[in-house]
Amino acid sequence: MERRLIVIVGPTCSGKSDLAFQIAEELNTEIISADSRQIYKELTIGTAKPPLDYLNIVNHHFIDHISIDQDYNVGRYSKQSEEIIEEIFSKNKIPIVAGGSGLYINALLYGIFESPEIDSENRKSLEHECEKLGLSFLIKKLKKADLETYLKIDLKNPRRVIRALEVYESTGIPISQLHKMNAVQKSFTSKIFGLNWERKILYSRINERALNMIESGLIKEVEGIIKNHSQENITVLQTVGYKEVIEYLKGNFTRTQMIELIQRNTRRYAKRQMTWFRKQKDIHWFEVKSEKDFSLIKDKIIKKFRGN
Repeated sequence: MERRLIVIVGPTCSGKSDLAFQIAEELNTEIISADSRQIYKELTIGTAKPPLDYLNIVNHHFIDHISIDQDYNVGRYSKQSEEIIEEIFSKNKIPIVAGGSGLYINALLYGIFESPEIDSENRKSLEHECEKLGLSFLIKKLKKADLETYLKIDLKNPRRVIRALEVYESTGIPISQLHKMNAVQKSFTSKIFGLNWERKILYSRINERALNMIESGLIKEVEGIIKNHSQENITVLQTVGYKEVIEYLKGNFTRTQMIELIQRNTRRYAKRQMTWFRKQKDIHWFEVKSEKDFSLIKDKIIKKFRGN
C-alpha cells in the first residue's frame, strides 16, 4: 500500500470536519485532527468540535486528547501524530488529516524544527526594545534580517517576532534558512486539498456560527472552566471565542459587544489562516459555494488521490 495521506485544510468554518468525515466514511478510515484547540477536553462549543455522531462513526484522533491543565506543544503533537499515522497505515488504511492550525499541519507533514541554543541576554534585549520602541520596530528589523519569515509569520504576535529575531541574532542565520537545513524526511507523502469560500459567504457563516455557539451554551462552558481551573495559567483561554466571553463575564462588554467581537475576531483569524495557506504551493484548492458541494468535492478528492 502506498504511504500517502489525504490532508484537508482551510479557514475556520469552511467545513473541513464535514468533508473529512464524508471521505473517511467512504474509505472506511480514520481522521487525525490538526486543530490546536480541539485537543482539549474542556473546550467544546467554542472550538466547534465535530458532532458526537461523527465521533461515534469515525475514529477521530486528537479530539478531547488532554486537559487544559496539562502542558502540550507542537513538538509533542508532531511525535504523537507520526505514531498514529503508522498505526493507521498498519491497518492498511489511508490517514485523513483535517484542520486549520498551520503549525500543527506543518509539524505533522514535515517535522518540527529543532531550536538552536539562544542567548538569554539577547532575548531580554529584544523584549526591552519591544517594550520601549514598540513591536513595529522589531518588525522592521525582522523584515531586513529575514524577509521569508517576515512574510510568513503572524506579525501581531510579539513572541513569534522576537523568536525569529533572537534566532537570527544568536546564530547569524535566518530561522527560515535553519528550517530548511534541518528539514525532516518523513516516511510518507501527502496530497493537500483546500476549501476556498467566497469571503462574503464565509464571513456570513462565521457570524452565524458565533450566534449558534452562544445559543448552545458557550457562556456556561466558560463559566465552568473558570470555576474549575486557574485561567491565568491557561493561554488557550486567550484565544478567539473564550477571551471575549471572559471579558463579558468580568463586566467589560455587553452581550451584544461580546458577540460582535467574537464574530469580528473570528473573521480576522480566518483571514490570517488563508494568508498562511495561500503561501503553501502544494495545495489543490476547491471553490465552495455551499455545503451541497462537498459530495462532489469528496468524489474528486478520492479520484485525484488515487490518480484517476
